[in-house]
Amino acid sequence: MKCPGQDTQFWTESAIYEARCPQCGRAVEFFKDDTTRKCGHCGHRFINPRMDFGCAAYCPYAEQCLGDLPPELVAQKEDLLKDRVAVAVKRYLKTNFKRIGRAGRRARHAEQICSAEQGNLAPVLIAAYLWDLDNTNGTEADAPVARSILAELKAPEPLVEKVAAILQHDGGGGIDRRIVADAAVITDLEETLKESRPGQDKAVAPIAGALQTARGKTYARELLENANTGK
Repeated sequence: MKCPGQDTQFWTESAIYEARCPQCGRAVEFFKDDTTRKCGHCGHRFINPRMDFGCAAYCPYAEQCLGDLPPELVAQKEDLLKDRVAVAVKRYLKTNFKRIGRAGRRARHAEQICSAEQGNLAPVLIAAYLWDLDNTNGTEADAPVARSILAELKAPEPLVEKVAAILQHDGGGGIDRRIVADAAVITDLEETLKESRPGQDKAVAPIAGALQTARGKTYARELLENANTGK
């Protein structure tokens, strides 16, 4: 059975309409199930401005239903998935509120570092939430728990492999791996500073020295300065 929104027997006259090309302003005809159309005048391809991608953003059958998904929708699917991963991690950790809190802080730090280092936000945030679920601090080659959660959420395989590369301790994952690793180090650094008295930065120097990104190192210096000034 087709999704009612895409089955032509449910269509009305409003299912065919025109939209202005954002490049040249000419009218381009759209059918309601067109994800994108190319402007016949300037050749610019743009996303259907009236299409409701709400269900397609999370539906595992969206690609079969709508055809090739535009990049904007792929990004939206990944963005929604990271929120579902966060919920799944909380469910997996149950009442271990300390680890739940660490996962949330690690993801927040990863987001800030990712913005500065121009990493891939969706896989970075997903990996940050999943980082220590296999109790290996991200060094497990297979990460079965992380993969199981992603499989349950029907994550697209290319995204799963990106996340797996970040979680593996084999030199892969590139800048995204370094971003999440730094976020994990900074989470540890925060906890160590909370237990230390102002001025005891020698105790945290080895932790800060493990950072691999420019933003991560700046982040650590800011934490140390705030701790030493009592902020």
